[in-house]
Amino acid sequence: MTLKTRLAWIVLLLMSALVLSYSLALASTMRERADAETRGALPWIAELLPARLDGMARDDVQALEQLQRLVRGLERIRHVSVELHASDGRLLARAPQRPAELPGWMRREAPAAAALRKDVSLGGRSVAYFELRPAAADELAEMWADFVRSSLLVVLLSLLAGVAIVRLALRAFQPVEQIRDALRDLGRGTQGARLPRFRSPEMDEIASAFNRMAGELQAAQAERQALMRKLLENEEHTRRSVAHDLHDELSPYLVAQQPLGRVLQARCAQRPDLEDIGRLVQTLVSHQAQMLSTLRAILVGLHPPELETLGLRGAIEQLVAQRRSEHDGRVQITLEMPGDWQRFGAVLDASIYRMVQECLTNALRHASGSWVQLHIVHTAAAIDISVSNDGAAEAATGARPGLGTIGMRERCLALGGDFQGRPAPNGGWQVHIHLPAEPVAHTEALA
Repeated sequence: MTLKTRLAWIVLLLMSALVLSYSLALASTMRERADAETRGALPWIAELLPARLDGMARDDVQALEQLQRLVRGLERIRHVSVELHASDGRLLARAPQRPAELPGWMRREAPAAAALRKDVSLGGRSVAYFELRPAAADELAEMWADFVRSSLLVVLLSLLAGVAIVRLALRAFQPVEQIRDALRDLGRGTQGARLPRFRSPEMDEIASAFNRMAGELQAAQAERQALMRKLLENEEHTRRSVAHDLHDELSPYLVAQQPLGRVLQARCAQRPDLEDIGRLVQTLVSHQAQMLSTLRAILVGLHPPELETLGLRGAIEQLVAQRRSEHDGRVQITLEMPGDWQRFGAVLDASIYRMVQECLTNALRHASGSWVQLHIVHTAAAIDISVSNDGAAEAATGARPGLGTIGMRERCLALGGDFQGRPAPNGGWQVHIHLPAEPVAHTEALA
């Protein structure tokens, strides 16, 4: 759950708790307030009812009829129940009451309240009496209607306030999200990740510190990349120089010694007394052949001659053909290099060749799969290399120190590119290498 979602839930729960507590507080005191209201109305209504009928009625019958009409006409009397009783206690009339619309839990009978009695006399004797009791139902109905209206209003205002608070809080969290996104970009290697200016002084200070850190990191990365690029160029220059010296200086002497060895072998074969020397000459010729073979392997490792004679595409095609023959068809290797390929310079050509070579070696020697697919394309601005196989993902990274994934990633970084090696969705391992394509001029001076 994100921080924004938690904040929204907290605001919602707080507003709900506020509305619920308000509603419970009103509901719990509703009957008490209604009883107090009705009890206060009893004395006022009792004062309005007549106490004597002298001069208003001739006899008891007329007096009772007038009192009954009076009680039945008390339709507007509220909060009080009015009954007319004869002097002997018989119920003669009751003031009409409108039914109160109340929820079921409020209709429970309250404890009977004490009645207020007011006698009515005629000619000095009591002919009837009024009995008044609090009637809280209509007052409760009014309070309940007011409670429903006020609760709806409180809920609406709470919702509006909650939405406003959440919007303001989410807006306040926008700088946090921007900082998070910038940190993610920086973690993914986006060197240009920067934060804008914020209105909040605290957030703006964080943004300024982040931008300074990102700028220093970008400068350090650029310096590191330039240094690695220089080291890579120097390494390639040294490799080519050593290969050139070995090829031009040492190799001719080894090659020239071979016919001399064969002449000595022939002479020793003609003379039986030189048989022991013939065996030494045979050993010497064998050692010379081994030294020449080892020298050729060293020359290939230092700088593949195919790059000079066949170009990058031809060298990679020959490398793939060689790997196919080594595995005698046990592993299916497919290569796709569409388009016309030109020279990208000694450093970039050698780096592409070595990374393809390393990917093939890891896939064939360590992953133990049944197929390997290479797809290499280039545009005017970049070169993309994709290698995938169906072998063990853990083994495809290479196990030799200094090589494998680490070595290829460092080489890509030095060339200003990007290296991605991860398990394939359907199993196996896949590698994607992206390198910027640059003119030949920056490395031709090394030749």
